[in-house]
Amino acid sequence: MNIKKSLLAFGLAATAAILTTACSDDSSSGPEEQTTVVGDDPAATPSDSTGTPSGTPTDTSNTTIDTTAVSDNGNEGNNTPITNVPGTFSYAPVTEGATASAQKLYNFLATNFGSRTVSGVQTGDVNTATVKEMIDVKAVYEAAGKYPALVGFDFLFANGVNAGDAWYKSYTKMAVEAAADLWKQGGIPAFSWHWKDPSHAIDAFYTKKGNASEFTTFDYAAGFKAGTTEWDETSEAYQQIVADIDEISEYFLQLQEQGVAAIFRPLHESGGAWFWWSATDKMHQGAEYAALYRLVYDRMVKVNGVKNLVWVWNAEKTIFSDATWDPGSAYYDVFSVDIYNKSYDYQSNAAVFSNMKTIHGDKIIALSENGPIPDASLMHADNAVWSWNMPWYESWDGKYVSKTKNTVWAANLADPCVFALEDMPGWDNYTISNAPAAACVVGYALADLDTAVEKAPLVLPEDIATNGYLQVVMTASSPEDTVRGNVVLHGGSVVDLSKATKLTFNVDNSNNGDGLWFTIAFMDSKWKWAQPDGCWINGGAKEACEIDLATTAANQTVLEGEELTAYLADVSTILLEISTPGVNGTIFYDDVVADDGTALSDFNKPATVEVQEGQFMDAAIIGGAQ
Repeated sequence: MNIKKSLLAFGLAATAAILTTACSDDSSSGPEEQTTVVGDDPAATPSDSTGTPSGTPTDTSNTTIDTTAVSDNGNEGNNTPITNVPGTFSYAPVTEGATASAQKLYNFLATNFGSRTVSGVQTGDVNTATVKEMIDVKAVYEAAGKYPALVGFDFLFANGVNAGDAWYKSYTKMAVEAAADLWKQGGIPAFSWHWKDPSHAIDAFYTKKGNASEFTTFDYAAGFKAGTTEWDETSEAYQQIVADIDEISEYFLQLQEQGVAAIFRPLHESGGAWFWWSATDKMHQGAEYAALYRLVYDRMVKVNGVKNLVWVWNAEKTIFSDATWDPGSAYYDVFSVDIYNKSYDYQSNAAVFSNMKTIHGDKIIALSENGPIPDASLMHADNAVWSWNMPWYESWDGKYVSKTKNTVWAANLADPCVFALEDMPGWDNYTISNAPAAACVVGYALADLDTAVEKAPLVLPEDIATNGYLQVVMTASSPEDTVRGNVVLHGGSVVDLSKATKLTFNVDNSNNGDGLWFTIAFMDSKWKWAQPDGCWINGGAKEACEIDLATTAANQTVLEGEELTAYLADVSTILLEISTPGVNGTIFYDDVVADDGTALSDFNKPATVEVQEGQFMDAAIIGGAQ
C-alpha cells in the first residue's frame, strides 16, 4: 500500500511498537488496507514434508453431499464426518485428518455461509487472558449489549529479534490463553500473523513501502533454488523461515491439545507492497508467494501435525485477476478480503463480494478486516452475506469499533441473522451437518435506525495562541467525494535539498475519525514534476510524519544517485498534496523541516495560502502571530 492503510499505528503503551497495518494501497482501506483476491490455480499441488511439490492429497471417500435437508444454524443433521470434495463447495475442511474441533468450526461456518454472519473484533491491547475483559471485546459489548462471537488475535510478538522480551512473551501467552477461553465459551478464535523479519536483522514486518522509517529487506526468494520456486532446504533463508513456522506451530499445538480450533490467516494481504512476504523493493511474482503459503501450510500440517485450523487465504484486490497468487484450493478453506470504508459507512461491499464468489464459488467468503461493520439488512438486501466480519481494534488509539454507531451495533448483534457470542450453540453441543442452515430474514431496516452522527466541535492545537499552523478544512459530503488538492508550501526561489534524506511534518489529525493520506510534490526550475512516497495518519492521531526523499519518483520512475541529487538541488516549488475519499473535518500541519537543517515552513507568519486544483478542501494559516 501506498501506506494508505499501512500506517495504522499499533500504539503500544509501554513498548511503542508500530503496526501500520497494512495492508493495501487503497485509500478506502484502513489498517491493513483493502485486499483482494485471486483465482484458483488448478495446477498448484501440495508439498511434501520437505516443502517441495508433490502429489495432491489423497481423498478416496468422495462423500456425496446431501443438500436437500435443511438444518437450523447447522446444529442438526447427521453426525457422520464429511469429506472434502475437490472442486465443489464442501462442508468439511481441506486439512486431511482435521481434529474434531476443526471439523466442527469449519462445518459451522460452511453451513451458515449465505444466511448468517459471525460478528467479530480484532484485539490490539491484550490486557488479560479473560476474553470478556479484553479492552476491544468490551468495547463491542458496551456498544452493542452483546459480545462478538469471533475475536481476532495476532502473533505479532511471537517471532523476531525481540521475541524473547518478557512483555512480548506475555502478550503472546495471554493471547493464546484468551483464545482457549473464547473457545470454551462457544466462540471462534481467529489468528493473524504480522511476521517479523525471519533473519532477525530488525524487529519489523514492513517493507520500505509500508514504513520508510522501520522496515525489513528480508527476501524469502533467497530460499529458492536458482530460477525456480523449489525450496533449497540448505539455504539460510529457508531455515530461518521454517524455524519461525515451527515456533508458531507450537502455539497451535498447545491449543490443539486442549481441543481448541481456530481460524488462521497467514501471509495476509497478498499482492500488496507493504509486507515482506508479498513484496520486497520489487514486487514478488505470484508463484513465489504461493510457494511460501504452501510451505507454511505443509510445514505446519504435514510436518508438525497442526490439524486444528481453518485456513484463510487473504488477497489484495489488485491481484483478483492474477491466479498465480492463489496457493491452490487444497490449501485453504476461506477466501477473504480486507475493506476499510469510511466511518459510519455500513455498505455491504456487494460488488467485491460478487467478484469473489465468481472467482471462488467453492469457498467460504469472509471480510477478514474492516472498519465500520457491513450492516446485516444491507448484506441480505444485496445478497452479499459475508461469513464473518472483523473490525480492527479499538485500543491502541485504533478507534475502529467507534466507527460504527452504537445503534447499528445493537441492531446487528441483536438480529437472528448475526451470531453474537451469546447466540453460539456451544462446541460440545454442535453436531456436524451436511446441509445448509435455514434461510434467515433480517428483522430491521438500517433506514429505521438512528444513524445520525453528531459532529464534534473543532479542537484547536493547545499552543495555537503562540504557534502558527497550516489548517486544512475538508468538506466531503459522501464517501464518493475525494478530497484532493495541492497546497503551495514554497514557490519561486530554488531550494537545495540535495544533502537532505527526509522531510518531517508535525501533523494533528485529532479532529477526524478517519485517516488521511498526503505527500509532498516537487517541481524543479525546468518544470519537472516528482514526488516521494507519502504518509498515512490515522484519525485522532498527533504525530510526526517522515517523507523519505530516496523514494522520489518522476513519471513513476524512482530517481537515484546523481540524478536524484541534481534534482533535489534545483527544487523551485514544494507542494503538500492531499488525496483521500470521504474525509470531512480539519487537520493541522506544523514545522516542515528537512534533516539537513533546512526549515521549509513553520507557518508562524501571516501569508495567503494557495490551493491548486482543490476539491472539497480549503487551507489557511492560523494561530501564532496571525
